[in-house]
Amino acid sequence: MEYLAFAIVAMLFVLPLPGSSQFLEPNCGIRSKPNAVRVINGKLAKYNSSPWMVFLKSTDDIFVCGGTLITNRLVLTAAHCLQPNQTLYARLGEYQRSQKRKCVGSYCHVRVHHTVSQAFKPPLFHSKMFWNDIAILRLEKPVIYRDNIRPICILVNPAWKKYIDSIQILTGTGWGITEDGQDSDVLRTLDIRRQPARVCRQYIGANIVRNQFCAGNGNSNMCNGDSGGPLGALVPYNNTMRYVQVGIASFTGPNCKYASVYTDVMSHIGFILKVWRYPANDTSVSVEH
Repeated sequence: MEYLAFAIVAMLFVLPLPGSSQFLEPNCGIRSKPNAVRVINGKLAKYNSSPWMVFLKSTDDIFVCGGTLITNRLVLTAAHCLQPNQTLYARLGEYQRSQKRKCVGSYCHVRVHHTVSQAFKPPLFHSKMFWNDIAILRLEKPVIYRDNIRPICILVNPAWKKYIDSIQILTGTGWGITEDGQDSDVLRTLDIRRQPARVCRQYIGANIVRNQFCAGNGNSNMCNGDSGGPLGALVPYNNTMRYVQVGIASFTGPNCKYASVYTDVMSHIGFILKVWRYPANDTSVSVEH
């Protein structure tokens, strides 16, 4: 797997934008009907409630990080999840890690495996301060969409930024550490409130920069193992509701209490678009070691 670094170009919003004028992928953020139930306080997610979730694992089958499917070839995650000389695999359609296949009524939950062929992260990613903690993985082969495998919405129109920043309650999803100190076997979701930057500074010693934000619920919070996973919200679009990714889980404090720091997705649209436009067979960019 190649690790590539891009210089972020200031003006990338040249029409036409991919998919539509609003989203990276036009048919994004849509859940299938009966199982899309919202839950709070770290409860189990329902089947198909987060069909964009990606379970990233290494060659020795160890869970590495969460991620989200943003197109049929690209996965969004955190840059700190990437390690040199590590081969990653993306498991899509994942729900309960310990079960190979499960049917609920006439519906059977299917998961698929994809090899990660390339990984991209910004050259300004700071591994100690977690600035620009964002990465995009390119899958070796395109993903076939189905009920439990669909892309999340990435807003590419900067006019949405003010509205997105005004959403106070966001939903996090992942297989991170639970109350018993173990990674969750089943996908979980949690509604999380945005917090002022001073809350992250007070409780976890983090100085938030403008392409990050702080969120947390006191004792109920995202935790280790949720890294790379999404924080998102439903937004209205053309008489429908679309699920949009707002943040990427970056880091938290001791015991995962009070607050966590998230990478602000809309602050990195330039990077995302540049990777999206980068030809899959082009290896002209220098490899980052």
